[in-house]
Amino acid sequence: MHLGPRVKNFAYWILTGYLAFESMLSATWDFNWLNKDYAIGIMNHIGFPPYFLVMKGIATSLSAVIFLWPGLRLLREWAYFGTFLMYAGAIACHLFVHDGVGSLVGPLVFLCIAIASWALRPPSRKFSSA
Repeated sequence: MHLGPRVKNFAYWILTGYLAFESMLSATWDFNWLNKDYAIGIMNHIGFPPYFLVMKGIATSLSAVIFLWPGLRLLREWAYFGTFLMYAGAIACHLFVHDGVGSLVGPLVFLCIAIASWALRPPSRKFSSA
């Protein structure tokens, strides 16, 4: 199915805006600004030390800004790659500790949003080595 350029651009900005919002919301959990015990509980459950949340929080908050900031094409590619790895890693971690299917829904949905945002980005937001 071929999407018109206006529809594609609209879908890109909706998905990218939501991805950036979710990244900032995730960072607030990582920095323990919201429900501080929830994120630490997940990290303990899957076997990561709590300080991992600080690294993840810095990375997700930076990626949220990079997704929306004009220019920064190469950094945006890295932000998409890091976001992809984070959600794919979350899925793998939940599978590794034998969590139920319900724990996979969130990371899988956000992984799909990140992939769709990347695939729909307009030429002005793509990295080109030429």
